[in-house]
Amino acid sequence: MSSRNDYIDEEQLRKALSVLKPDGELFELRVFGKHKGDVYSGYFTDADTAIDELSKIRLDGKSVFFTLNGINEACYGRAQHDEFMQGVTTTGDVDVVTYEWLLIDLDPIRPTDVSSSNEELELAREQAVKVARYLKTQGFEDPVIGMSGNGYHLLYNVGFYNSADSKKLVTDFLTAMALLFNTDHIKIDTVNFNPARICKMYGTVAQKGASTKDRPHRMAYIVSRPKEIRQTKRTYIEHVIESTLPKKEEPQEYNNFNPRTFDIREWMDRYGLAYTEKSGPGYTKFVLEHCPFDDTHRAPDSMITTDGTGRIGFKCLHNSCSERTWRDVRLKFEPDAYDNRGMAEEDDERINAGWKAHSRFNRDIAAELEEDPQPEEPMFLTAKQILGMPNPDVTYVPTGIEGIDNRMIGLKKGGISVLSGLRGGSKSTILTTICLNAVNQGYNVLAYSGELTAENFMRWMFLQAAGKMHVKPSQYHDGFFYVEDADKMKIAEWLGGHFVLYNNDYGNDFSLILKRLENQIAAQKTDVIILDNLMALDIRGLAQDKYDAQKQFTKDLSDLAKRTNTHIIFVAHPRKANGFLRLEDVSGSNDIVNLVDDAFIVHRNNLDFQRLSKEMFRFSDDHECYRGTNVIEIAKDRESGCQDVFIPLWYEPETKRLKNAASEMVQYGWDTDYLDDGDMDIPFNV
Repeated sequence: MSSRNDYIDEEQLRKALSVLKPDGELFELRVFGKHKGDVYSGYFTDADTAIDELSKIRLDGKSVFFTLNGINEACYGRAQHDEFMQGVTTTGDVDVVTYEWLLIDLDPIRPTDVSSSNEELELAREQAVKVARYLKTQGFEDPVIGMSGNGYHLLYNVGFYNSADSKKLVTDFLTAMALLFNTDHIKIDTVNFNPARICKMYGTVAQKGASTKDRPHRMAYIVSRPKEIRQTKRTYIEHVIESTLPKKEEPQEYNNFNPRTFDIREWMDRYGLAYTEKSGPGYTKFVLEHCPFDDTHRAPDSMITTDGTGRIGFKCLHNSCSERTWRDVRLKFEPDAYDNRGMAEEDDERINAGWKAHSRFNRDIAAELEEDPQPEEPMFLTAKQILGMPNPDVTYVPTGIEGIDNRMIGLKKGGISVLSGLRGGSKSTILTTICLNAVNQGYNVLAYSGELTAENFMRWMFLQAAGKMHVKPSQYHDGFFYVEDADKMKIAEWLGGHFVLYNNDYGNDFSLILKRLENQIAAQKTDVIILDNLMALDIRGLAQDKYDAQKQFTKDLSDLAKRTNTHIIFVAHPRKANGFLRLEDVSGSNDIVNLVDDAFIVHRNNLDFQRLSKEMFRFSDDHECYRGTNVIEIAKDRESGCQDVFIPLWYEPETKRLKNAASEMVQYGWDTDYLDDGDMDIPFNV
């Protein structure tokens, strides 16, 4: 220990301040003695002055803390400017300008005013690892990790203004963390929500009770810090809260469910859910013996929660179940629990789903009559004959874009779609999103990319498949990210034969490619075909006239999709390079958009898009489509008649993903479950 005071480690103290209070930022140090009122306070902007002044105080039996968050610079004008004083005004909530650090304090449960044992400290470390792993799967950046002397701290860099909303956000977040991770031995301190919260000063000794062999006083220190400290976005914090805290279900007469009288214990007993009941401040947690959705997810990783006011929640910490809710649990055991909702929107979804399930392919009646002037089937059908018709199996491949899947179920096998948009509008990103989500659901995908080499196509696909947890920033190019070779290999093995990419060395003659497609479909049992794009294909052999060739191209795709029961989606660039795109702007004649089953247009949410969409559709300034960075429009859905539906998406530069929400963290099947992955990159040993 290099120090002028046995209770200070200057090296650790400087390290802590350089990480947590860099660049001359104002902070307060506060020293608490053994007796009430024995408090010293000092405001500082540099480590040297703080250490010099701290060395003048006899620290035997005293504890040193610092302010976590951003203080109003005017506080530097208080009496304790660059020195310690007693009986002076200290930092209050009104003095804090910004929340800078979100502190998760994991402390062993033990008698008051005694230090932790080594065994208790190790339990706190293990739980801190578990919390850090979980939050990384939820989109959080890597934390600064501290050992407080008696427990462990996870410090997440944030940056939001001090307000009532921010205070509630931090309060709810810590409540959610305690709900998920409190155990019989370790608790998360939920009182660290106020803006003026102070934290143990790393590089000073924690002195609770007597220092004994079994419960010694220890030096607090920074265990590790990320190479680059990055702010965790508020939206990820909100998502953890939203997906964790119990929610109230309004009373529903049709299913006799009234949250005020619903007996959750009786319900779990009725359906054989084994649990251990644990109570905490403001909530009751029923730790399930195993997750209802996966028996391998065992206690204490899944739970049902209540807060005593009729709110009920469910949470499983494992990736594959992380988005499951109490509603999902109830429906698993009571499939009709929410039938007859009486909600117009949900009823419409149910009706639309019924129409889709009973849809039939249109047949070319004229062609049939040419072959057989007296067909066996009647030309005009009675209602009874219609009821007796067999219903063909219809399959829809989910796209992973919630707005499309909710309205259209997905991409119907046997149909074709066209995707259009201005250059740079993320059309290729949409297509690789569809590829990955289809594979993740067990479907097989075949792709053609005439404009990208195989290497470039896969570079983007690897980034999207890897996700935020696995991409690495380049040290050579600012804003450039890559996937490590080991993860690329895992992704490639996961894709396996479920995804194949056409080799452009075999040319772009569509007539030849069409024959090769049919052979590959038979070999791969393909479900989805992606063609990017029409302009890269040589279709001159289909007809002499350009527009007739495009019409025949679309007909050939439609015929192929029906014969092979696949869905084909192809890209067609718009004829004009700017303006607000509509279906009539898609390349070629209107025959393309008339012949396809579905049509989508991708937009960038920029000022032009907002101005033109308001002019055309009279959207308000707060229309939901303006929330994201990009918009995908359902311009045509033949089955439901859906059109002019604008769905916001959020672009994530690190991964090239277009997400359903800014906080979305999709983990594809190649990824391991970080809750159980001992090799996860949590830098406890840095």
